[in-house]
Amino acid sequence: MSSLAQQPGIAEQMAALGSAWLPTEPLSRHTSLGVGGPADLVRVRDLRRLAELIADLRRRGVNWRLLGGGTNLLVVDEGLEDVVLHLRREPDGVRFDGPRVEVPAAANLGTAVMECAKRNLGGMEGLIGVPGTVGGALHMNAGAYGTQIGDVVRAVTVYRGSAGRVEVLRTEDVRFEYRHSSFAANDILLSVSLELPERPYEEILERIKQCNQKRRVSQPIKEKSAGCIFKNPPGHSTGRMIDELGLKGARLGGAVISERHANFIVNRYGATAADIFRLMDLIREKVLKAYGLELEEEVIVWRN
Repeated sequence: MSSLAQQPGIAEQMAALGSAWLPTEPLSRHTSLGVGGPADLVRVRDLRRLAELIADLRRRGVNWRLLGGGTNLLVVDEGLEDVVLHLRREPDGVRFDGPRVEVPAAANLGTAVMECAKRNLGGMEGLIGVPGTVGGALHMNAGAYGTQIGDVVRAVTVYRGSAGRVEVLRTEDVRFEYRHSSFAANDILLSVSLELPERPYEEILERIKQCNQKRRVSQPIKEKSAGCIFKNPPGHSTGRMIDELGLKGARLGGAVISERHANFIVNRYGATAADIFRLMDLIREKVLKAYGLELEEEVIVWRN
């Protein structure tokens, strides 16, 4: 339970700030892995009141974290003491101006890719099967099949937690690297401006079909996972190393190393976060011993 929950009339006060108060909400409901203990969640329904809401939390001395689509997130079983903010999605918020596209950060990434494709705008075909929100993709510079979202970004509107204000960052203000960006943990991405190449819709759709087919063959898309658990060390494939070590199918508790892609851990039998952490430790130890490489997490881990 957060310190905010102990303050009287908090539901009414959050409603006055354009948000809904959900105390002790199981985060397992909000993560693609299906694990994670409870946290006090604030669903932000009016983004125009976001700065006011965060200022109120700061005044109360309450720490907060931002929850996106929860598709690259591993939350501890005991839950969190911080308040979790969850932005309302805007299904009709994508705006077009020639090759420039303005997309809400809370929009679903795959939906945004398809909306662009319908207007003959490509360049993001490889991202069609990457789950989660546009904001989450920006934070980790999501990429697949030769595509990285950072390559097409021209500007990002962001609430900067450190400064307590909304800023527009241009391309030169943001650093995109492999599965990483220079956004701070307390930056809340509000929208992004993309510049996309014009291509025939049929050509874009064919590329999307090819990427989807590769995913169906190589990834456990029908099971609960958080995508790749570890980053690839320079010059190495983490999935290949895990496979060579014979760890595919290894199980601890309800968690299993996928037989389809060795860098995926799936929640197949009602796993806990602890089960997944144990499997991650096993992989780290085996890879370090066999290859002399220390693996870095690609999945985002939330602990107290």
